[in-house]
Amino acid sequence: MNEQKAITLSKKIMDNLSVNDIIYAEVAEGGAMGNAGGISVYILEDKQLIRYETDLLDDENSYLRAIKLLFQHQNKCKYENLEVNEILFDYYYGGMGNHVFVNQQITLKKDDDFFIFQQEGDNYKIYCSVQGVFNCVAYSIEN
Repeated sequence: MNEQKAITLSKKIMDNLSVNDIIYAEVAEGGAMGNAGGISVYILEDKQLIRYETDLLDDENSYLRAIKLLFQHQNKCKYENLEVNEILFDYYYGGMGNHVFVNQQITLKKDDDFFIFQQEGDNYKIYCSVQGVFNCVAYSIEN
């Protein structure tokens, strides 16, 4: 179970968000399993892992802005007519309409039902939205 409280990914946060700061992100399409129509973005700030969330019902367009930001920085999955910019993320299909983006500067290690990444000697836990996403991504990383 995710121990972290999510903060709404607002327009103000999106305006100040650097794509380089994103450690891990999950995009769930409208009909996806688990967090249908939701996006989770993990950022490391002052040695604290922060989870931001938005969804399709967001009235500030943060959902669409986050999709564009993520899909423009990976090269394995096309999204509409978005052009790929600098590649910053490894892309993993999480199954059933879920897409996972992992910053290329980190290495995820599989634990029981979450991932761990280490930075400057500290361990940080990342939880997927549902077990199925975790299983798909863990399998892809291991193989």
